[in-house]
Amino acid sequence: MFGTEFKNARQLAAALGISNTTLFKMLKKKNSHGQSCPVHQLAPGCRKYYKVDEVKQWLMNE
Repeated sequence: MFGTEFKNARQLAAALGISNTTLFKMLKKKNSHGQSCPVHQLAPGCRKYYKVDEVKQWLMNE
């Protein structure tokens, strides 16, 4: 649907080389700037998608 730019949580965990459990614990936290992980949704309440580059940038700002 989105090509290779957007990943769901399972694909994001694989791209980052971490387990699903670690990913979901990480996504609940905020970085040192008080920002939540960047997420994209088609509509409110729909499945969340992530861009790997945005998530890596968010992690580096921690």
